Order: sequence, then structure tokens, then C-alpha cells
Amino acid sequence: MKRTFFWTVYGLLLAAITIGGLEFVASFLTPPWPAYDLRPIDAAAAPIGQIKALAGMPDLIPRYNSWGLRDRERSFSRPADVRFRSVLVGDSFLEGAFLRAPLAQLVEQDWRARGMRDGEAINLGVSATGPVQYYYRIETVALKLEPDAILELVYPGNDFVRDRFSPWSIPPLVAERPEPSLLGAVAPHLDWLIVNRLGLSEFGRGNKPIPDEFDILNDVLQKPRDQRAGLLADYLGKNYFPGKSRETMREILGRGGDAFWAAFEHRKQDPEFLQGWLLASMIDWETGTWPVPHDSAEADRMVDMSEVDSTSSWLLAADRLATANGVRFLLAVAPMGSVDPRFAAFWQPWPRFYSINLARDAARRRLLAELRRKGLQPIDLEEDLKGVSGTYRLTDGHWTQRGTEIVAKRIADELAEARTRKAARAK
Repeated sequence: MKRTFFWTVYGLLLAAITIGGLEFVASFLTPPWPAYDLRPIDAAAAPIGQIKALAGMPDLIPRYNSWGLRDRERSFSRPADVRFRSVLVGDSFLEGAFLRAPLAQLVEQDWRARGMRDGEAINLGVSATGPVQYYYRIETVALKLEPDAILELVYPGNDFVRDRFSPWSIPPLVAERPEPSLLGAVAPHLDWLIVNRLGLSEFGRGNKPIPDEFDILNDVLQKPRDQRAGLLADYLGKNYFPGKSRETMREILGRGGDAFWAAFEHRKQDPEFLQGWLLASMIDWETGTWPVPHDSAEADRMVDMSEVDSTSSWLLAADRLATANGVRFLLAVAPMGSVDPRFAAFWQPWPRFYSINLARDAARRRLLAELRRKGLQPIDLEEDLKGVSGTYRLTDGHWTQRGTEIVAKRIADELAEARTRKAARAK
């Protein structure tokens, strides 16, 4: 018994010393707080500025603040001249890739234009994250800003989750921050470093690390149009699908004809770019054999309600968390790009790939109904975007500058109304 006790204590002490030492070393290799609790990668404009395809487009090179966010510098203490402070939480739709200005900046511009110069819209938008990270981002960072309102933006294309919210669940050994984990509880820097280096985050899992891929793919656009599909098929065969027929991939990539290639040429506003994940997804879906919906009615019948229930549990938990801390919670739900007539027409040659929009939009409708049934009143952004052409980027499905401006106007209005209600209650 004494020997067992000795070795147990010895092992625990050795583990503690080892983890402590690694945490000390890791603290020099990770971004400072809150950056390491906000995103799983280092955010810097320099590597993006070196992409050849972005040459001559300096307004598309994002600038990140010291928190690793696409925003101006912020402080945790509220500035003396700020009477209404809001925080926007979401993913790449808030971060604003390939946009001159992210949505939060446009919200503040809208407020200033109407004379509201004492409001803040802090951007906590981080690409490749979802409702799980949103919840913990609110808990660990947003609430520490002592905001008057928190707005969470959900995109149905990739924000549905399968695991329900549970405050009693046992955390994993390692997890993408700010999600809780056993290691993160005692060594947050080491946890971040492991996730970052091993690509364990949603960002890391969703992006294949191929050096210079962005420029390699967009260099293909400099070749004659009749050669491009073949060149891309060769690239995808080498890097993504070594077992697939080059001829099959060439046929899929060439279906759009000149209309597809024209989308990438001679566009000063909202330029489109070839991206590896997009091309790989096109091939994967168009050669897939799993069932896909052919219309909205069929998509509605195929909705996985357990997924809707799990996702709504995280959104309702975020509402409870904010409300318990005296903060007004707003939830905005974006529609799929299929509400944009130009986007819908562009993707017609690829019906299986386009079916993602049908499926996710059906799930979005069910999610809205479920949230309303449980007392939350989400902001349905379809009301603002439906039928408006040119609001979604044709390739990656994010908002164009026009789409972002339309949504920013709606969000600015909703937050201004929240401010008015708060002032009325204070009287």
C-alpha cells in the first residue's frame, strides 16, 4: 500500500511538473489573451498580403487588432464616451473575408450617419466557428466587456451541430478554445498550441494545408478558358481525389461553360476566387450517391430534427447566459445564398451541390419555428435579402458588399431599438 501510494503521488507530481513546464514554454508561443481564447490560429495581415491573386486589391487585405479580430482596437473597460455597447458574435460572415469593411464597422457607420456617435459594435466574428464556440466566446470574452446587448449571427450552411448543450457534460482532454477541456483548465496556452499545431480546430479540419494553393488555383484563370477545367481536374486528382477519373472531374468543372469562368474575370467589386475547398466540394457532391433533395418540399421532409434540437439548445443557452447577466440577447439567422436569384441561377448546372442550399434552408425554417416555439424571437434576415440579386458571392456563398450593407442596416436598426428599450426601462 505504501509503495502504491508513493508511486501514485510521484506520478501526479511528475505530471504536474511536466504540464507546468510545457505550459510555461507554450506561453511564449501563443498569442496573448484574449486572442488565444478567440481563435485557433494567429491572425495577421502580412501572409494574406503576400497572396499574388490579391495584388492590386489592398482594400481586401484585412487588418486585425491585438485581439486577433477584424476590428479596431477595443478595451475591456467601456470608454467614457460610449453609452451603448454591443458585441457581435459569429463566424466568417462577421469577419468579412474579401470585403472592404466587416459588418460591425458598417453598423457603427450607420449609427454615426444618423447621429448616434456614442455606440459601439464590437466584432467578435471568427471564421470556421459555430454555436458551440459562440456560446463559450460569449461566456469567456463578450460578457467581460460588460455590454448592453449581444447579437449572435447564425448561418445555417455550417452552423448546425449534433451534440446538445449540457452544463454537466465531461469536457474532452483537449478542445478548441474557448471550449472547455481538461487540459485547458490547467494549461490554456498548451491546449491552444496543441490544437493549433495538430489542426484540431474546425478551421484546421476544414482546410487542407496545401502550400500556395490559393495562387496556384487562381493562376489557372490566366490560361485559355478551354484548358481550365482540365488543369483543375489534374490538380484535384493529385491533391484531393487520386482515385477519381480525371475525365469525370473535367466534365463536372466544365458544366457551367463560359458563365462559370466569367464570374472570376474583370471584377473590381466583390471579386470571385477559386478555392480548393469549393472545387473539392463540387466534385464530392456531384459524384456522391447519398440522397439529396430536389425541391423545397422534399428538403423539408428530409430535415434531421435531432440536429435542429441540438442547435437550438446552444442558442437558447446563449440567451439564458446573457439574460442572467443582465444583457439583452439578440439572435439573427441568415438565409442561404439561394435567396439571391443570381446565385441560384449560377449553380443550376450542379444540382447535387446546389441541393445543400435546399437542405440547409429547410433546416433553417425548422430552426426558426423551434426557437419561436420556445420563446425566442430571432431576426430572420431572409426578410431583407430574399429576391435581391447580387447579395451573395457566387463562389463561397458569403455576402457581397451589397449584401453586407443590407444586413448591417437591419442589425443597426435592431440594436438601436434595443438601446431605446433599455433607456425606456431606465426611466
